[in-house]
Amino acid sequence: MQNQPISKNPVLLQLSTGLYLGLVCYNPIYENLQFVLEKRDFFEVEWPALMISQEKGLFPVLLGLPHITVQRSQVLWYTTHVPVEIMKQYQAYLPFFGPEGIPKLETEPKPEEKVKKRRDSQKIIPLRPKKGSPDA
Repeated sequence: MQNQPISKNPVLLQLSTGLYLGLVCYNPIYENLQFVLEKRDFFEVEWPALMISQEKGLFPVLLGLPHITVQRSQVLWYTTHVPVEIMKQYQAYLPFFGPEGIPKLETEPKPEEKVKKRRDSQKIIPLRPKKGSPDA
C-alpha cells in the first residue's frame, strides 16, 4: 500500500474542553483544509497542544499525544490564522520542525520520477528469437 500525500496546516480549535493548537492532516489531492474542518465528521490533529492563558498571552502546552481525533460537532470555533509568536513557541516543542517551519506537503515521488529512476537502473535485454521461428 502506498503512502498518501499529506498536507499539515496549523489550526486553533475551541472545543468545550478548552482551546487547542495542532496540525490538521488531510489529503491535498482530494481535500482542502476548509473542507476537512467544515464538512467532515472526524479529522486528525497531530501534536496537539492545550493553549493556556498567562500574563504575556496564550502559551501552548503539548499534551504528550502524537495526535487526537476531533469530531466536527465538538468544534465550537476555529481559526487558521495562528499568531506568529504562538507558532514559534509551538514549533520549539515539535521534533520535526526545522528552521524552514511547517511542512506544507509531504508526498512520495511523482510517478514520472519513479519511471525515470527505473529506466536508469534497469538494463533492457532483448529476447533472442527461438530457433525455427520465422524471425530466426
